[in-house]
Amino acid sequence: MPDFKYKTYSPEEDLIYDESIAKVRDAVGNGLSFNEACKTLEVEDISLKAFIVSDALKILIADLHYSKGIPLPDVADKLKVSLKTLGITINEMIEDVGESAAQEFRKMDTNGLIGHA
Repeated sequence: MPDFKYKTYSPEEDLIYDESIAKVRDAVGNGLSFNEACKTLEVEDISLKAFIVSDALKILIADLHYSKGIPLPDVADKLKVSLKTLGITINEMIEDVGESAAQEFRKMDTNGLIGHA
């Protein structure tokens, strides 16, 4: 597994992120599709916007499917995205969790014997 590090965002970028995630969640809650909700975002930094869009979908899936127990086909219908898109995103979520867990484990492995390639 490559040594991956997440980008650290500035306090201003964190604020943009938080406001944008809330805006997407509200827009979806008010009946917009996921893509329509994302089009309402006014984020100039293209990479930050892509990160926000990616995370927003992950957050919505976690909320709707994992927290509220809504079946994936119904989540896809609500968000107006394909089941394939949900599947890809869920796989990304699992990879994110695995990478985060591996990074934390490497921090705890003071002898450097486990988890280092």
